Formats: sequence, structure tokens, C-alpha cells
Amino acid sequence: MIETSQDLGELAKALSAAQSEIMAASKDRQNPFFNSTYATLASVWEACRGPLTKNGLSVAQLPVNDNARVGIVTTLMHASGQWMRSVLFATPEKQTPQALGSALTYCRRYALAAVVGVAPEDDDGDEASHGGKPAIKGNAQPARNVKADNNALMANATQVQQIHILKEKIGGWTGKADHDKHPYRAALLAYKKADGQPCTSSKDLTFEQASNLLKRMQGTFDAQATNLAKNEAQAPIAGGMNGEREPGEDDDDTGEVADAGLLQNVREAAVSVWGKKVKDLAPQWLQREFGVESAAALSKMQAERALQMLLKGETL
Repeated sequence: MIETSQDLGELAKALSAAQSEIMAASKDRQNPFFNSTYATLASVWEACRGPLTKNGLSVAQLPVNDNARVGIVTTLMHASGQWMRSVLFATPEKQTPQALGSALTYCRRYALAAVVGVAPEDDDGDEASHGGKPAIKGNAQPARNVKADNNALMANATQVQQIHILKEKIGGWTGKADHDKHPYRAALLAYKKADGQPCTSSKDLTFEQASNLLKRMQGTFDAQATNLAKNEAQAPIAGGMNGEREPGEDDDDTGEVADAGLLQNVREAAVSVWGKKVKDLAPQWLQREFGVESAAALSKMQAERALQMLLKGETL
């Protein structure tokens, strides 16, 4: 059932403006049944609340029931008094408070995303049909497939801000991107402007290109976090004198020297933690954790461990 006010002109205009700023909802919850992730209700609200409020729009969601079914009546309202309304029903597997609450939340999530135009990165059903394995990081498309034209909507301030926040979180992407081989700059150059020239700034990206880049960056960040977790599981840090290695003590360290690229990643991660004023990773921290006084003295294994600790915030 869909109902609307007699006139929708002001609402349509405001919704169009809001949708130009609404981001994709991040997949922030694991679905244990399908080995996939999905965007929660909170994530959908986070994606749309600001743009809706900014443009005089609000959403009300009220629960209803129909025998064994429960549902949500979702109303999108504009400050002018114009509105549109729909109802979405679901049938809980069991008639328990927990099952009813879960069904209502499910309805709220999908109804809200539908009425305001939020597109989750991938829903729990579609990703499951692919075995939970996206073709490329973050479900992003190859940059060459995301075309720009003179009529394309350009990246908004929120997208640009999120791109630079993620850039400072990704190992090897931090720091000033002042050469074409820097991974962040290389990622930008892969996207083309409407005139065919490569993008050299996040502000050169279209809305679709920025959304695609954010997916790739989030995928890269998630992959790095997963690898760090695997490395930690393979070489746990002992909490006491039980024969296992402790911070700064590498029993299996071969003494292999860390290469320049790895050391640069470590230094950039340190800057993201302590700020640009940090000098050579804070000598006191290096001495305490690894028994050395400069980053250049770190072995490969120590440098990898230092990078892991910095990215996970284990620096106190």
C-alpha cells in the first residue's frame, strides 16, 4: 500500500537534493547463516540522516500487525507538509518477542533504505548468492568501468572527507601523495574525467567514481586488518615469562633487514597515530618494544610487528 499527499513538488525537490548527498550504507554486520555482511538499520540511518535533515525531510516508522504478520508504516515527510507513505509486512518465524522485534527491525531497515534511496554496498541475499566472495575488494568495479561525463554529479564534501579519512588509515596509503607511484595517487589516476584526462584530486571524481573508490579503499583496509589478525594468531605475543616471545623479543627472527617500503609504511602509520611531529617513530617506544633506537635498526619481522601494532593502536 502506497499513499501520498495531493502535491509532491516540494518533497520531490528536497528528496532529489538529499539523494545527491546520501552515501551507500556500510556493511557493518556479519550474517552467520550466509557467511556474508549487510548494512544494519543504524548504518542506513547514518547514511541518510544528515542529508534528510539538511533538506527539511524526516521519516516516521510505526509498527502495525496483521494476524501473524508484523509490519512497519514508513512515512517520508517534508517541512511543507507534503508526504508519502508505504507499509511493509514480514512474518516472524516464531511468535516470540525476540522474533517479532527482529522482523520489525528487518522491515524498518529495508523500508527506510527504499523510501530515501539508500543503496547498501551489497545486501545479505545478493552477496550470499556469490558465496560471500566479492570479485574485487569492497565490491568495487574496475575504475575504467566507472565512466564520467559532462552531466555527471560530482563528488560531494562528505565523500571527499571519507576518502581522506580512509587514506590515513590504510597502511602504505598515508602521507603526501606527491608522485604517481604513491598507491593513493595511482588509485585516483585510474579514474578518468569527462575529457578523458586522469583524476589527480578527489574533487575531480564524480559521485559514482568516489563511491566506487570508497568501496575499494574500505576493502583494502579490511583486507589489511584481516591479514594482521592472521599474523597475530600465528605469532601471539606472550603476557608472561612462559617461553613465548614478548614485545621486542623475536625468537624466530632471521635478522632479515626490513626493506625501505616496509619502513616507510611503518613511519606513515606512526604519523597517523602520533601526528606529523613524531621523529623516527618515537625512540622511547622503539626502545621499549624492540630494543632499538631508530626505525632503520628494525629487522623485517620487527618492522612487520611494529606496523601491526600501530595499525591496531597498540602503542600505549
